[in-house]
Amino acid sequence: MDILPLSLFAVLFYKSKIQKPLISLNNMYLSVDASKCYRGFFAICIVFHHLAQRSVNGVVFHAFIEFGYLFAAFFFFLSGYGLQKSYITKQENYRRGFILKRIPAILIPYIIITFLYWLIYYISGDCYTAKDLIEKASKGWPLITVSWYVIAILLFYVAYWLMMVICQKHYFLMILCSIAWCYVYRYLCIQLQFGSWWYNATHLLVIGIVWATYEENILAILNKIYFIITPLIWLIFIYLFFCPINNVYLAWNVQYYASAFFVLGMILLFLKIKFSNKILALLGEISLEIYLIQELFFTLLQKDIFYHSNEFLWASAIIVATIISAYFLHMGFQYLLGKYRGMLQKNNI
Repeated sequence: MDILPLSLFAVLFYKSKIQKPLISLNNMYLSVDASKCYRGFFAICIVFHHLAQRSVNGVVFHAFIEFGYLFAAFFFFLSGYGLQKSYITKQENYRRGFILKRIPAILIPYIIITFLYWLIYYISGDCYTAKDLIEKASKGWPLITVSWYVIAILLFYVAYWLMMVICQKHYFLMILCSIAWCYVYRYLCIQLQFGSWWYNATHLLVIGIVWATYEENILAILNKIYFIITPLIWLIFIYLFFCPINNVYLAWNVQYYASAFFVLGMILLFLKIKFSNKILALLGEISLEIYLIQELFFTLLQKDIFYHSNEFLWASAIIVATIISAYFLHMGFQYLLGKYRGMLQKNNI
């Protein structure tokens, strides 16, 4: 099973380049193309995380059980960074078309793939009514269990749109509002007794907003103290990640800080190493579909009836099926969204 993560790391470092001169920083570390590569890498890491929860083999592979919230944290960071960077650059046009353009790009694929799940469950004998689906979601268990991330992102997007409307160009005020919303969201999740995965990484979206707002100042400081702060960040993360904690509530708080230091550590790594290749870029392009469709193959290709004697073949089959189906779903969604965007353009929206 360890062949799978080792292969992924090989893909990550394929055509990677160390920044030259080493004392300089990679200015394209969070460009659109670079971000696609990161999304592709971490999307597969999340699939590994969910596979590891169902597997007992592999030393490196089995360790992915503990890393799930760290991978989600990086996605939240990229979302926060992308939102704020786009708003700072585009201002009024970005705010005016946000709800009608940004939300459907996630919501339409989510609705269609949820219906696909419902249909397959219905064919297999599990018929969920609308009441069942609402009841499951209200308890923190939507029909697509892993889609908590998509629901959280949509809620944060709506909150961000409200902040754009209220705060306008007052970026510091936007940051304060985003921090407040993050705590409100966490409080609501705890009150509803949702699993900790619903909120133990969402604060990275706020950190992404902060990073995008003060990026020039942050990079100027990092350029001076990079080789001092980088090992410090990673040492703090390692301590937080591995320190033994018996109290559940304290463990959640530690995860809050561990996820932040993990993402900061990865950003520091990306400032010195350029990760870029077509495989990662493709995976990044279809990362949403990979995330949403993976669970379907956990159900269809159950270990006790499919490749039950060989976990590696079972896991490989799920990964391949997930990527292929995600690609074709993405093509279909792009067609639908293209038609939708064309309709908005005709109406000058």
